[in-house]
Amino acid sequence: MAMSYANTQAAADAVSQLLWRLEVQLDEAFATGGELLAALPRARTAANLPAIAGQQAFEVLGQAIMAIGAARGHTVAGHRVIEKLGKQIGIEKSFGDELPKPEFAPTGADVSHLRVAA
Repeated sequence: MAMSYANTQAAADAVSQLLWRLEVQLDEAFATGGELLAALPRARTAANLPAIAGQQAFEVLGQAIMAIGAARGHTVAGHRVIEKLGKQIGIEKSFGDELPKPEFAPTGADVSHLRVAA
């Protein structure tokens, strides 16, 4: 049984809202994690503790922030896949923010594993 256009549009709207929310939450988590990492050495200095104090926490939390960054990259890649699928089924909708996104190549870390095959 095929979905009606109204059902398809409602489903697309729900996916769009959830995708946008996930992207915002990942950005917030990444920013909070960065603030936490910046606070750790300041707290160590303020408490007059040696450099070794808290090093393990700093390393483990740094890995957590990297994982959030990877999750953000996968979400961006998923965003592209969802937009492409939407166009294939006839839904001309921006899945996420409504601002046009300029096309640009990622820079910095190796993100080749995040590219979507055409």
